[in-house]
Amino acid sequence: MNGKCSYIFDVEWFENTALKNPICTSDHTLEEYFPEFYSLHYDVRILAAKSSTTEEKSSPFYNDYRERYGVRILSDFDKIFGDKPKKYVFLSGFTQTQFVQIAPKIKDTAEVIYFFKCPRIKDLSGLSQFTNLKCVHIFWNNSLESLWEMKNNKQLRVISFAAISKLKSIETLKDSAVEYIHLDSSDNNGNRKQALFDLKVFEQMQNLKHIFLGYKDCF
Repeated sequence: MNGKCSYIFDVEWFENTALKNPICTSDHTLEEYFPEFYSLHYDVRILAAKSSTTEEKSSPFYNDYRERYGVRILSDFDKIFGDKPKKYVFLSGFTQTQFVQIAPKIKDTAEVIYFFKCPRIKDLSGLSQFTNLKCVHIFWNNSLESLWEMKNNKQLRVISFAAISKLKSIETLKDSAVEYIHLDSSDNNGNRKQALFDLKVFEQMQNLKHIFLGYKDCF
């Protein structure tokens, strides 16, 4: 995980930011159906932040949090986190390459994964190998166009995506065990996109109990 990026996993830093206990969804029925996924204390929290530029450092208002709390390479993930459980994983600012690199380290243990402000992740096919996966949250993604193959995600129950704009293919939901779906295209101003996927897919889901679709002219 090289490159001009700082990785912050320091507990102290997270506990003193708004990311201490991130809100997963504004669809509060999740708390009713699956309270264990609504508000979590994440075992693993990593922020991938672009390294500061010379111009930024010259500003009198410059925040040096990346230098104080960040590391440049997460080459030894297991050593950093030791025996700490890796069930609940929070990733912020990750690119596609960075996610591909860290996925093998968490695929056997992750039950909940939250992609927070990871707009450049466009391929989540690696999640098909997360056999213990139960819940996936996404906040802000304008690259993802299709869901992943879910046949091996036999424990997956919740998909809660907010501020997504390009999702086109959701066909793999038909073969999933998913019970709860929240898909919302709304931006910061509350504007919604037109749904690009086939709504008939939801009619073919055997286990679906709750669905919320935040799209223009949807239902």
